[in-house]
Amino acid sequence: MQDTDKTQEQLVEELADLRQRVARLQRFCGDLDAFAYTVAHDLKRPLSLILGYSSLMISEHETTSKEDLVACLRAIDQSAQKMNASINELMLLVHVRDEEGVKPTPLDMGSVVAEALSRLNFIIQRREIEITQPARWPRALGYAPWVEEVWYAFLSEILRVDASPLHIDIGASEEAQGKARFWAQVSDRDFTPEQQALLGQVIGGFKSDLVKQILKKLGGTFGAVGDIGYGGELYFTLPLD
Repeated sequence: MQDTDKTQEQLVEELADLRQRVARLQRFCGDLDAFAYTVAHDLKRPLSLILGYSSLMISEHETTSKEDLVACLRAIDQSAQKMNASINELMLLVHVRDEEGVKPTPLDMGSVVAEALSRLNFIIQRREIEITQPARWPRALGYAPWVEEVWYAFLSEILRVDASPLHIDIGASEEAQGKARFWAQVSDRDFTPEQQALLGQVIGGFKSDLVKQILKKLGGTFGAVGDIGYGGELYFTLPLD
């Protein structure tokens, strides 16, 4: 009788384990569908631009001015860089989803931000964008390569707003419940109505599966705040050390 009870207990445990495996598989399939959609969405537009401009250069290079050809090449280069950034982000997304053993450590947030800004330095200098940041940062816990991607995603999104002058304020504060809040803000007081509307669309429509997965793994959150006449803000939180 004891052996029978033991066997039944084992069957119950195996059934529970099987259900957990099925649930994980279902989540994986859902993530895979979302991943495939993200790949297609993020790569289709820059690829279309590359194909369009290269086709134009092939068919009309003899009658196109040098200035227009250079403009086409610049557009192709920007689109290729966008595709490369998207591919790198998607590869990191796979790593974030699969990684279970990353242990958050105290961050040198100034260095993390500097790395993210260096990847956007060409755009920042070309458009003469002004960026301010604090001299000291809250001591938060995280994983530097992942947090760098969060900053890069925020700043890349804000740089979609084609406004001049453009001033981005990067900052942080210590919040309740042992959290640090980090943000990238833009004031739209000097923007045209069209630029204000674009900023609202950019901030309000910001969605990133990569940012969501990273902050979920690190015990943080992210969000957006926007209001015409005030500007917009993308922010995220991390645990304090």
